[in-house]
Amino acid sequence: MPNSAQLGLPNPADYDSETTPGVVHDLVTGLDWLQDPGTELYPRADALSHCAELSFAGYDDWRVPAFIELVSLFDVVPNDADPLAPIYIAPAFQAQGRFWSATPVSSTGLGRLLDFTADGCSPSQVCSIGVSGKAEEALGGAFCVRNSEPPATSTRYQTNGNIVTDLRTGLSWQSVPAGVQTVDQADGVSACAALGNGARLPSITELLSILVPLLDKKAFPGWPAEAFAWSSSAIPANPGTFWAGAIAGATRAEPSANHNRVQCVR
Repeated sequence: MPNSAQLGLPNPADYDSETTPGVVHDLVTGLDWLQDPGTELYPRADALSHCAELSFAGYDDWRVPAFIELVSLFDVVPNDADPLAPIYIAPAFQAQGRFWSATPVSSTGLGRLLDFTADGCSPSQVCSIGVSGKAEEALGGAFCVRNSEPPATSTRYQTNGNIVTDLRTGLSWQSVPAGVQTVDQADGVSACAALGNGARLPSITELLSILVPLLDKKAFPGWPAEAFAWSSSAIPANPGTFWAGAIAGATRAEPSANHNRVQCVR
């Protein structure tokens, strides 16, 4: 799972937008993305058709991405023009707004989208990059992608003792003892470090990779439905705050003194 390049974490995001005009190649995931998916909004079925029928840059195998693939693009990029207004996708792309994912429609007719305009998150305003919308309404764009499909969900996690390995991202997750499971951000950093072997708080991108579209309760039992978990990603627009994420992709800026759940990764 790519991380914001400036965070100093494993798998820093790296994109090639020069080799193929109009296409951005993700050097971490191997995926090819449209550099500019446009601003047109579609019903979900029309977005799927748009990508499936697209012939661009010599390729005709474009598709709507899985949710985890969209999450891989979420990035907090410094904004030189306004340091307090970070950009939520790498500058290699000309994209903003909401985009449909290939996640199946729910029994109530809702599809899943990812919203790259997550600005406005604050302690008093809960925003969400993982959102739901009526599939028949023109609510999202078509951010077409190509190359290998993600592995089947049924084989995603492998558990060995208290270590849960995500076979899609290669990340290994570990829980902390119950006594330090809900703490402030600094204590969360310490609790993960105490596990050893390079355990740390995840970046917000890494955290969202297990939280959206829904947390696997068998792999991660005991996670309260409304709980937010700390990330290591600071928010320039809100000094002294860090991104926290919850099941289904709700995200908010949390002051470091607040108490949130701790889920470690390595």
